[in-house]
Amino acid sequence: MKDNKVLKAVVIWGIVLVIAAVCAIGYYIYRKASVKEIAIGLSDIELTDELKSEVKNMASEAQKYIDANRQARTLTSQYGLLYSYTDKANVLPSEVSEDIKLPEETKNEMDILYILPSDVDKITQKTAFGANSQMLAAIVSVNTKEGYYMADNMGNEAVLSEEEMKNLLLSYSPAHGQIVNPPRNSEAHTAIITAANIQGENFDIKHIACDDKYAVVVANDVNNPADIREYALKNENGWHIMGDNLAKDENSYVTVNYAAPDMDMGLMPIYNIANFNAITTDKISDVADSLIELGSLTEEDKQTMYACSCGRFVYIEPQNGKKLVGYIDDNAKLNFNESEDINSVIAYMLSCHEDPPVFIAKFE
Repeated sequence: MKDNKVLKAVVIWGIVLVIAAVCAIGYYIYRKASVKEIAIGLSDIELTDELKSEVKNMASEAQKYIDANRQARTLTSQYGLLYSYTDKANVLPSEVSEDIKLPEETKNEMDILYILPSDVDKITQKTAFGANSQMLAAIVSVNTKEGYYMADNMGNEAVLSEEEMKNLLLSYSPAHGQIVNPPRNSEAHTAIITAANIQGENFDIKHIACDDKYAVVVANDVNNPADIREYALKNENGWHIMGDNLAKDENSYVTVNYAAPDMDMGLMPIYNIANFNAITTDKISDVADSLIELGSLTEEDKQTMYACSCGRFVYIEPQNGKKLVGYIDDNAKLNFNESEDINSVIAYMLSCHEDPPVFIAKFE
């Protein structure tokens, strides 16, 4: 995720510098190895009927690809382009269809956009793509000497100028101010958890991040540790919930991006809660009894402890602040580690598994 944020920073500054320097289209996308600059200015490619037909066919294949792979490959819109969080790269036309009957130089000028079709109509002030369409869809574009030719899987088409294409892509920019993790009792922290109806000392905040436009928060009630909640919020004259069931969604990244394709996904936690096994407090009483026998807990600790488990992990924290993380190894043996702080807890969990359910721990 840190690498991804670095790439985003490069993208944002790249766009700003290009616009300031040449006042022409300059947009950057994520590629497999690095951030690659796409063409500035129009190409020398002729816009022929054959090319139009190929773009329309590609748009149809791209939409099929999205429908089939949206959840598994975490397909999202990043700067208006189709992006896979699973692969940490934009989805290229060659990945969608191997049967592209075009010269290599033309393929290199083709991109798959993942946008609201109505946004094209807003820019062209026409209704080619359906002004009422409010769902993300694949639109394939190719840079030609006549402009950016675009088509969708329904055969709708348009040609955008350099300026229009620039404005379209910038409308999906996730640059909404600096991402921060507001501390407890700060104005932003209080406003966000109040809007999400997460109030009172009983709530433990696992993750909270915001910029000027969006926020994401993960929390649970310490009296019911298995009830993990995740919310996405939008700031429109105050914070308002736009996604309140993310902890149970098949893929929270896809859900949030679908609702807000201009949201910086760096706001999201690094985990998808639904990817993990059931979050429970079952059988923890038996585990606590074993720890009492070992002298790691007392009977009083057992009555007042915070405890939660998920998959191979169990977390126990008595009121004295001791942090105990249990992990069932490959030999089905439950091993416990005592940590001094939440950073040590997370470090130990990561040493056991590359993608641990860190949200079961008590953060505050």
